[in-house]
Amino acid sequence: MPVASGRSSPARALSTIELTGPLTAGRLLFLIGLGVLTVVLHKTFHYPLKMPGHHGLEAMALLVLGRLSCTSPISASIVGFSTVATSLLSGADHDPATALFSLAPAAVLDLAVYFFPSWRSALIIAPLAVAIGHGLKPVMRMGLFETFGMHFGSLRHGLVYPLTSHLAYGFAGGLIAMLLWRAAERRRIDSGRRE
Repeated sequence: MPVASGRSSPARALSTIELTGPLTAGRLLFLIGLGVLTVVLHKTFHYPLKMPGHHGLEAMALLVLGRLSCTSPISASIVGFSTVATSLLSGADHDPATALFSLAPAAVLDLAVYFFPSWRSALIIAPLAVAIGHGLKPVMRMGLFETFGMHFGSLRHGLVYPLTSHLAYGFAGGLIAMLLWRAAERRRIDSGRRE
């Protein structure tokens, strides 16, 4: 009979981690934390490229990771509401309309998951959903400009360029999250087999 040393191997610890599960208090805090992290990264991390929608790369990746981690049908919306609340409460966004744009990708992702129950097995559904949701931001800005005369710097050359860059960054962020998640799942399963 082997003697227990009291130490756990990294492979055993990894195989016991449940990456996806129901909405618990811990997962709720995790989802809220992702929204907070989205705002923190937006305000502190600056890409050298000044393309419209470039923060969609990390924001959409965090949103998809939140949706992947929880089976609740509103988990992406929780991340979105946390992002809006953090942005408004911290003063990061002084315009409530702009802050509310963060809800579009979350709502589109939650709807896509509802209509495509096997979305986890299809690599493309979540990235497409968040790309569309992120792409709605310049469309909504254009609506505000046309309706209320609100000006947005990203629209100074029209809608096509910001829409295209929002779609591209949103898709890339969602795809990165899906690939990272699949790699973590594969590693967890492999470590469980080695036990």
